[in-house]
Amino acid sequence: MNELEHIGYCGVDCGVCPDYLSGKCSDCRRSLWPDGDPCPPIACCQGKGIACCGQCGAFPCESMAGFYEESEGHRAAYARMQALRGD
Repeated sequence: MNELEHIGYCGVDCGVCPDYLSGKCSDCRRSLWPDGDPCPPIACCQGKGIACCGQCGAFPCESMAGFYEESEGHRAAYARMQALRGD
């Protein structure tokens, strides 16, 4: 099993995300977005050919800084991406 299979491009663990569990956010790794990506990390990561923000040389980028401060789950996502990088 891929270690990122249940982790969003942003680093959020979908299995414990209230937005995912309530249906507000879909599984970004298995969804097709015919009208464009509603979530910036999806388009950015796919465009760069990387599996998640933590694999980006610009991590943490300015456009994601606010996201990673929004909630405890997002702060956990940031820590997860740092750990993936070995920071």
